[in-house]
Amino acid sequence: MLPTLILLFVLILCLTYTYTNGFQDGSSVTATAIGSRALSPVQAICLVAVFEFLGALLGGSGVAASIGALSSWPDTPSLLPVLSSGLLAAVSWNFITRQLRLPSSSTHALVGGVLGGLYAGSGSFKYVVWGDLNSIYNATGFCKVALSLFVSPVLGIMAGYLVLTIAYLVLRKATTRANTTIKRLQWLTTAVMAFGHGANDTQKAMGVMMLALGAMGFNPEHTVPLWVRLLTGVAMSLGVASMVPGIVRKVGSGIYRLRPLHGLATQIGSAFILITASATGGPVSATQVISSTVMGVGTADRLRGVHWLVAKDMLLAWFLTIPCSGLLAAMLHLSLCHWLNSLL
Repeated sequence: MLPTLILLFVLILCLTYTYTNGFQDGSSVTATAIGSRALSPVQAICLVAVFEFLGALLGGSGVAASIGALSSWPDTPSLLPVLSSGLLAAVSWNFITRQLRLPSSSTHALVGGVLGGLYAGSGSFKYVVWGDLNSIYNATGFCKVALSLFVSPVLGIMAGYLVLTIAYLVLRKATTRANTTIKRLQWLTTAVMAFGHGANDTQKAMGVMMLALGAMGFNPEHTVPLWVRLLTGVAMSLGVASMVPGIVRKVGSGIYRLRPLHGLATQIGSAFILITASATGGPVSATQVISSTVMGVGTADRLRGVHWLVAKDMLLAWFLTIPCSGLLAAMLHLSLCHWLNSLL
């Protein structure tokens, strides 16, 4: 009876994490359209929430498999307290950064939480699958997750710079009337970006849910059932509806003052990276991708116009998230969850 209750607790935590991911990273997804005044906040929230849900429903399961592959813990109920502490740490970190209005990475928080939980549960990193870095396309385990997280911002800067440069060449003879068409195009690009985020980020919770269900013997093949997709999609959409205006302002105008063409270029570059990452099973941070693409766009337009102090604060938060959430998970496990292991 007790393991079943703990399983239910883990599933609820997964949905809570997805909700916090929605208001954390989802705020970044809406930011460029709102910041460039292409969509109103209500329009952006409604559009993004719908396509986030569709991304969860139709986005595949490659990212979920990558998250599940972080752990080699045997499929026993003893894994449940480990996952509980990791999820609690990730959720706590997301709420802390929400209060600070800091565009942190929910993905970093989850990865750090899982690593911290695995360490605290076993006293070592023996159940962490470090994997191999054979190549960019064949990386496995933690190496694949780390590569996806740390390469994607670099790709974001490059994509933003390249897309805006090409756009300037194509529209060099255009007048200000083109802004009307550019704003309309942002309905499409924002929708695609939201789909990519929904496909990528909901799968991270799905991967943890598959570990939890497998630990109880309910899903030995670690596949993603339809009811899991539906629940995580709803949780993500509700999180988007609770977006954080402070994060929207920092991403939408704090890094660089976005005009319609900047917003469109950011969305095209970010959507390409998010969709590609989801298709290849690479867990990336939407906040990182979008923010770095804004930096690339700003660099291509006017280097001195980029607010590098804001960017520096965001970069610092990204690098601190994994160790801080890992330490928090270990502390939670030792202080709150350790006694559960003795009962299983």
